[in-house]
Amino acid sequence: YRPTPFFILDEVDAALDNVNVAKIARFICSKSCTIDSNEGKDDKRFQCIVISLKDSFYEKAQALIGVCRDCDK
Repeated sequence: YRPTPFFILDEVDAALDNVNVAKIARFICSKSCTIDSNEGKDDKRFQCIVISLKDSFYEKAQALIGVCRDCDK
């Protein structure tokens, strides 16, 4: 069994309270690759892009990319 190495999760936390958001964030962190992990060390780990509007979710991220509309147009 080899899990998919890459996931995109779009607002999976939208209907959840902060307690359950924290549980999902911990699970994703525990199963995802770290930035400094050795290649091939653990092939059961994955990379993940999570789209979220909740602070309690994205404050646990290893890296953040912010996207916003251009308000000048």
